[in-house]
Amino acid sequence: MLVFVDSSKHPGWFRGLEVVFGLGAMVLGILVLAFPGVGIASLIILLALGLLFASFRSISFLGLVRLPGGLKVLGVITGILSLVLAVLVVAFPGFGAAGLVVLLSFGLFVYGVNRIVYGYMHRGVADWHRGTVFGVGILAVVLSLIVLVLPGLSLLTLAVILAVVLIFSGAEMALSGVTGVSRFTAAAASTEAKSA
Repeated sequence: MLVFVDSSKHPGWFRGLEVVFGLGAMVLGILVLAFPGVGIASLIILLALGLLFASFRSISFLGLVRLPGGLKVLGVITGILSLVLAVLVVAFPGFGAAGLVVLLSFGLFVYGVNRIVYGYMHRGVADWHRGTVFGVGILAVVLSLIVLVLPGLSLLTLAVILAVVLIFSGAEMALSGVTGVSRFTAAAASTEAKSA
C-alpha cells in the first residue's frame, strides 16, 4: 500500500482558509452553547453555517498540488455532500426542526469519515496531529450517530451535541492552519531523495 509522508507545509492560502473556517465553525458552535434560548430554528441555522465552513475546507483540498488524488477526490465528494446538506437546512427552514437536525447529522457524519480516512493516510506527520485528526473524525461520527439513532432526545440536546462536534472540528481546522501540517509526497520518492 502506498503511504504518504510529510514533505513541506501547506501553502499559505490554504492555511489561512483553515484558520478562518476553523475559527468560524468554533464561534458558531460556541454561540449555540451560549444562547440555547434563542430558539431551535436559530440554533439549527448556526449549526448549518458551521457545517458550511467545514465543507468549504474539504473542497479546498482540490487546490493542494502535492496532495494524493485519492484524498482530493475524498475531500471534494465529502465536502460537496456536506455542503448540499447544509444548504438544504438553510434554504428550507420549514422542513421541520427534527428533519433539519437529521440532515445536519448526516453532514457532520460525512465530515467525520473524511477526517478518519485523512488521518489514516497522513502517516508522515507528528503523532499529535494524526491523533487530533482521528479524534475529531471519530467524535464527529459517534456523536452524529447518537443523534441519528436517538431522535427521541430533545431537539435542544441534539443541537448541543452537534455544536460540540462543530467546536472540536473547528479547533482541528484552525490548529492545522496555524501549524501548517502539511503537503504529501510518495514515501518511495522520499526514501530515494534521502539516499541520494
